[in-house]
Amino acid sequence: MKKVHALLNSKQWDIGWISLGIILVIISTIISSNGNITLTTVTSFLGSIIGMTVVLLLANQSGKFATGLGVIGALFDTFNNYMFGLSGMMFVGIYAFFIYLKGFFSLGKQIAVTKVTKSNLIISLCIAVAGGVLLLTYGSTILPNNAPQWVIYCNALVFIIQVVSQYLMVEGKAIGWVGFTVINVINLCLQSYVYISGANPAALVYLAMTFMFLLNSVKALVLWYGFGE
Repeated sequence: MKKVHALLNSKQWDIGWISLGIILVIISTIISSNGNITLTTVTSFLGSIIGMTVVLLLANQSGKFATGLGVIGALFDTFNNYMFGLSGMMFVGIYAFFIYLKGFFSLGKQIAVTKVTKSNLIISLCIAVAGGVLLLTYGSTILPNNAPQWVIYCNALVFIIQVVSQYLMVEGKAIGWVGFTVINVINLCLQSYVYISGANPAALVYLAMTFMFLLNSVKALVLWYGFGE
C-alpha cells in the first residue's frame, strides 16, 4: 500500500492522468462535433477540461483553488445543460456552483479530512430527498427515454448519490469519494450498455473517460483515508 500511495500521490501520476484525459476530451469533441464547431462545442470542451482538473485537485485535497475553479466549471456546466435543453441537469450545475462557492469561502488551501457528523447525515438526507423531488419534476430531461428500466434506475441512483457526495466531499468527508467511486462503477455499466447498443459512436471514448474518473476516485479514496501512509 505504501507503493500504491506513493504512486497515486506523485506528480507523474497526475501529469499522466490529466494528459490522457485531455486527449480523450479532444477525441470525444472531434467525434461529437462532426466538424461543426459551435459555441456549445467550445464551452463543452472547456467545461470538460476544467471539470477534470477540478476533480484531480480535489483528490489531492486542494481546497480554495480547486473549489474556486469548480465555481467556473459549474457555470460552464449550467450553460451547456441549458443550451442542450437539460433542465434537470442545469439545476445540478446551479447546485454545484453554490456548493463550490461555499467551499471557496470556507476551506483553506488544503482540505482537512474530518469524520462525518450527525449534521452531515441530516443535510445529506435533505439533499437526497430534494434530488428525488427534482427527478420527479424534471426527470424527462435527465433520464433517457425508451431505455430499459435498469438504465433509468441506475441514472436516478447516480443523480442522487452525486449531489450528496459533492456536498460531503466539499465538507472534507472521505466517504464522499466512496459515493463517487460507486457512481463511476455504475456509469461504466451504463456507458458499456450505450456502446454495445451502438446508439452513440462516441460511447467508447466516454467509456474510457468514465474509467479515468474511476481511477481518480480510487486515488482520492487512498489519499483521503490515508491508506499506505
